[in-house]
Amino acid sequence: MMVFKVKSKTLQDVLKVLYGNIVSQGLGFLTIILISRDLGAEQYGIFSLLLAIFTISVQVSDFGVSTSYIKYLSENVSQSREIFFTVIISKIVLSILIIISLYFLSEYISIFFFDSNIYSKLIQFISFAILFHSIVSVIAANYQAKQQFRYFAFMNIFNNLLKLITILMIAFFFVENKHLVYYVYIYSFSPLSILLFFMIKRYKEFTLQNRFQFYHFIQIYKLGFWIFLSSLATMIMMRLDIMMLQKMSTSQEVGYYSVAMNLAMIFPLITSSLTTTLLPKLNDFLKNHSLKEYIAKILVNIKYIILLLIILELLSPYIITVLFGHMYIHSVKVFQVLIVAFTFGIIVNPISIIIYSINRAYVGTVLNWIQLPLNYFGNVLFIPLFGAFGAAMSTVLIYIFAGIFIYVYLIKYIGKNINE
Repeated sequence: MMVFKVKSKTLQDVLKVLYGNIVSQGLGFLTIILISRDLGAEQYGIFSLLLAIFTISVQVSDFGVSTSYIKYLSENVSQSREIFFTVIISKIVLSILIIISLYFLSEYISIFFFDSNIYSKLIQFISFAILFHSIVSVIAANYQAKQQFRYFAFMNIFNNLLKLITILMIAFFFVENKHLVYYVYIYSFSPLSILLFFMIKRYKEFTLQNRFQFYHFIQIYKLGFWIFLSSLATMIMMRLDIMMLQKMSTSQEVGYYSVAMNLAMIFPLITSSLTTTLLPKLNDFLKNHSLKEYIAKILVNIKYIILLLIILELLSPYIITVLFGHMYIHSVKVFQVLIVAFTFGIIVNPISIIIYSINRAYVGTVLNWIQLPLNYFGNVLFIPLFGAFGAAMSTVLIYIFAGIFIYVYLIKYIGKNINE
């Protein structure tokens, strides 16, 4: 009976996060459809690249803390206010350093990717939004660590709803030649509204009555270091295709690839719902079950994932043309390849979080930094030949490699511990 209750509670939490992600990503997806149709393939490619540069900067400012904070806080709930305040202060300082760096590198970045400094001022302006993203990520992690998944879901839904409403207003009421710049502004600064709402609602957690605890800072950032290296490699890898397509092909190819990538994000949506829920629960599960049992529970559902993959492969031409229009017909083959890659992600990612529970976070880091040069050389080989389709081919190969790597490592780890 107790096992049933635990399973039921976990399933409820998964469904809460999944429901929140579906609504949130659904709103985000509608926004992407509107933007891609409004801008066209070439300008949408530029929009995607600018956001990629910004997102990597945000990831650097996070330093892996959003994940390490969840694990640390779930083990020290009684000191949650002090831990929260410590992390907020440290992330503000780090964000300011990243803002300064991006601000002064903006002209070089614009010239490197666009052969002109045309976007340097825009990059400078949106660099200030890094601070808001950094703080909001801690707020989201705080809800996740405390397993308050309803609030976690609400944040995502509210953020994407606000973006959709604002984008609609821009699309219908503002001059068309300014749409690209305004869309970048909205995506960069939208978390500011969440931050203001949280500060009004929970202002006590920001007061100076709380103290910066150096011990908490060291512990969280020590764990976060490996997560940071791993997530940074992942983030660069996810945007590397867009960056290399811009350099080696055209903005139009970037647009085709970006549309396919955004549509394929249905799979990471499922993956993030699972990992968001399982990460704070995994330690409790492993107290009464073995690693082998956990892996078996994940693998037993593969057949459903494969069925979803087959259905999407067959329907992909109709889905893309109906949603994005015939101007993105070249995105179909790209999408068909990418969803194969993300299928592996749904299977592998819930298994890979084991490495945090067995204190092997560096394994994920090593894997991601191996994947990064593999992706780079794959792009060098395939992009000149096949454009956006070639970038997708490179992505699927590294996902397959990652799946095999994680599975083999954990099987060896389990076998070694059984023998000992």
